[in-house]
Amino acid sequence: MPLRRRLVIGVLTVMATALVVVGLATFLALRSWMTDQIDTSLTQGKARFFTEADDRSHPEEALQTWTTSGASLVVLSPDGQATGETFAGDTTPRHYSAADARTLATMSTSASAGPVTIELEALGSSRAVAVPAIDGRTATPVTLVAFIPLSRTSKVAGRLVIVELVTISLALLMMALIATWFVRRSLRPLQEVADTASEVASLPLERGDVAIPARVPNPIPTTEVGQVGLAVNAMLDHIESSLQTRADSEDKLRRFVSDAGHELRTPLAAVRGYAELMRRGAGSDPEQSLVAAQRIEAAANRMGLLVEDLLLLASMDEERPLSRDAIDLLALVEDTVAEAATAGPEHEWAAEGPERVITVVGDAVRLHQAVANLLANARAHTPEGTSVITTVGISDSLAYVEVRDNGPGFPDDLLPRATERFARGDASRSRATGGSGLGLAIVKAVAEAHGGSLEVGNDYGGTGAVIRLSLPLQD
Repeated sequence: MPLRRRLVIGVLTVMATALVVVGLATFLALRSWMTDQIDTSLTQGKARFFTEADDRSHPEEALQTWTTSGASLVVLSPDGQATGETFAGDTTPRHYSAADARTLATMSTSASAGPVTIELEALGSSRAVAVPAIDGRTATPVTLVAFIPLSRTSKVAGRLVIVELVTISLALLMMALIATWFVRRSLRPLQEVADTASEVASLPLERGDVAIPARVPNPIPTTEVGQVGLAVNAMLDHIESSLQTRADSEDKLRRFVSDAGHELRTPLAAVRGYAELMRRGAGSDPEQSLVAAQRIEAAANRMGLLVEDLLLLASMDEERPLSRDAIDLLALVEDTVAEAATAGPEHEWAAEGPERVITVVGDAVRLHQAVANLLANARAHTPEGTSVITTVGISDSLAYVEVRDNGPGFPDDLLPRATERFARGDASRSRATGGSGLGLAIVKAVAEAHGGSLEVGNDYGGTGAVIRLSLPLQD
């Protein structure tokens, strides 16, 4: 059953129960009140009869209390038979059957006996009291029974029941209309949530679409349904960002595989070509065989370096544990700069740092490789005579290694993606230099594996690239 229908039925059930309880209480209270009024009249008449009727053969004055209240009187002979005589208040002759006479004869005539309910064939259900008297004509004792029929009480109570039934029915009908409108209006935001979910479910997300335009419109945070709408919108935002991340990751993976295949294709073509050359007869010429072997070895070395770089990146992606040793960062940088100066004497190399020891915790081999990649990147992509300064310092509770050169710097189109895998810029950063486009990607992976970061930019005061590797200090 829909929630809307259940809520309306629940409201109507509660309201109907409340109205029935109120109506029943009103019915019982009215009937009890009218019965009490009859009992009061009969009790007062009986009390006055005992106190004022000294001559019980002429009880007209004492009986006035009964007759003015609409009571009827019947006389019972000593043998318990009803004579059929009535006093003022009921002028209609009545026939009392033997069963009625027996019922009347059972009533108590003591002064303390209160009104009782009797069932008479002549009058139906009535409230009655009995008192002793003397028949003035025969001077024999008789019993007077005063009673007031409950027919009027039953009639009024019955009419009240009819009024209550009609009123309750109309009230429930009106309440059903109001509750239906109110529940429908209150659950409209929930319907919007359901419509939004259905719209999202119909989107072809399996085809790579990452945009989810559907959102719950205008959720009100102060209501429960509004909070559900906000939660659904937050969930959709998270799903959309996750799908975008997945799509970007898939695109990067496709580019990565394509670039890796392209990088491997060149040395593989060289190996295949020189191997074919040797097969066709170059092997008989020692000089040509030596050149072909050297070319094959160089291509194999290049492929080996590329494969090692790819394996290193895969290891970083899998978050394999690194060594955790205390490392003197300045000493590591000085050793790496010395190696770079030996490999590239055409550049000007310098290392700067404070006199104090700056210690970081990490894998010395990986950090040495990261700094070496930064220096190799500067050597490969700057002209001869370029000054490359490597600075070690502390900033914002982080140790950093900053490599700054006065070369051409990063092209504007390359700068946002300089740390991506196989990222290349202009011709100065082409494959002719021997680079694979993985150097800065490896440095970034090593930095993040140590809890640090890598920042790439150009010198704001002039030309040249500025690359900063930040690492946490040893506690």
